[in-house]
Amino acid sequence: MRKRFRNSRFFLKRIGFYIPFTWYFILFCLASFAGYEWLQSQAGAPDSAYKDIFALLLRFAILFGIAIFSFALVTVMISFLFFSWKKRKTGIDFRITTPSREDSTQPKQTVSFYIHPVLKPLLGFVKVRLKYDSVHFSEKFLIVKRADKKVFSTTINGIYNWQLPEIKEYRIDKAIIYFEDFFQFFSIALTINASNSFHTQPATRTSKAIKAFPRKTEETSTRIEELKKVEGELINYKNFESNDDVRRIVWKIYAKNKELVVRIPEILDPYASHMYLYPSFFTSLNIQGNEVVEIPFLNHYKTVIWSVYKQLVQKGYEVKYIPDQDVSQTQMESAEEQVKYSISVSRWQTDLELRDYVKTRDASVIVISSLSNVEQVQELIEAHGNEISFIFIPLTESFNRQHLGDWFQWLFVQQEKEKTAVYKTNWSLSLLRLKVARNEKQLKQLLEQYDRSTVLKKNG
Repeated sequence: MRKRFRNSRFFLKRIGFYIPFTWYFILFCLASFAGYEWLQSQAGAPDSAYKDIFALLLRFAILFGIAIFSFALVTVMISFLFFSWKKRKTGIDFRITTPSREDSTQPKQTVSFYIHPVLKPLLGFVKVRLKYDSVHFSEKFLIVKRADKKVFSTTINGIYNWQLPEIKEYRIDKAIIYFEDFFQFFSIALTINASNSFHTQPATRTSKAIKAFPRKTEETSTRIEELKKVEGELINYKNFESNDDVRRIVWKIYAKNKELVVRIPEILDPYASHMYLYPSFFTSLNIQGNEVVEIPFLNHYKTVIWSVYKQLVQKGYEVKYIPDQDVSQTQMESAEEQVKYSISVSRWQTDLELRDYVKTRDASVIVISSLSNVEQVQELIEAHGNEISFIFIPLTESFNRQHLGDWFQWLFVQQEKEKTAVYKTNWSLSLLRLKVARNEKQLKQLLEQYDRSTVLKKNG
């Protein structure tokens, strides 16, 4: 029953998207009718010159109202018919892109739109509503046009600051284009297919300095401050020579084959060219259905990972980002844009564990979260804590702590309208909170024992 009601409500809401007039039109008509009836009752004495003049003024007001409605409807219909004809004749070029987002204090994502050909109603508006991720609809919004020197144009090229809840890739299924008059009495809609996608991008924020060095040598053009060990493989031997250390002779091989061979020793290589960054999105806890972990915590984690990457790049090394999940290789302008895209589309995952994901021979930096497996982190840090830098991002600290006054306000004063406040309250009441807090505390205690471990809190 509840599902049927929800489906009916969704169906009625979709029908409402295509109603050709607005609430302004209904309110204007009701107010005009009420005003007309009231004025009729105030017409004065019958068969007087005042009544005749008053009736003439009323007719003039009615004709003026009809003229306004006619002008509004005609301007909208011209634009609608032009758009419909172009849609059938040549098709509509509809494109969406997201510029880079560098301001971490701005909660909205700037989205750029390009629509051609489209004719804006005279003194009116062209608005857009998007259907995304198959089931969700955006609000109807007005695109802010960029400066254009042309007096007459059939192109809309502008931006909209969209309050999107997640840092991820959004897939646009359809776009509903609305043509509205200056008075916003009429709103005639036309749907176009918009097989498009765009991704919201993590912002850059300042963070604590990270001590990390490259460990992978692909070129010998960059000298590093700290010598790194290059271990000799056990199967990598060479014939004994006069200048070799006799202590490195493999006597087992000599006893078997009567050949003098020595094991290639580990060396200290003063060169390195690449810094490998391993950010883990693996979760050892059951987070399914927890909106707080899947949206604000994940957004925070992605933002800090991007900031870590930018800080490492600024050190002058070639940083290679190694994702722990499949990411489509889209056509990006630069390697940094590809990394930002990889971070944006990543999700919490349970398929690739930390011990199977990290190649300790190459890794320079490993990023973990409050959801990481403590035992696996302990194995890695005990074996490589003096060679690899570990970055820990405590997720619960992305929220400010709630005080008694916040609870009092939530219970007695007002409904929460700001989404962050809703997330904070939901997290305070979540059964998962204690498990994450306990896991987070164990990881902090473990990482505090090593100099190369860094805990990145919300404020750096």
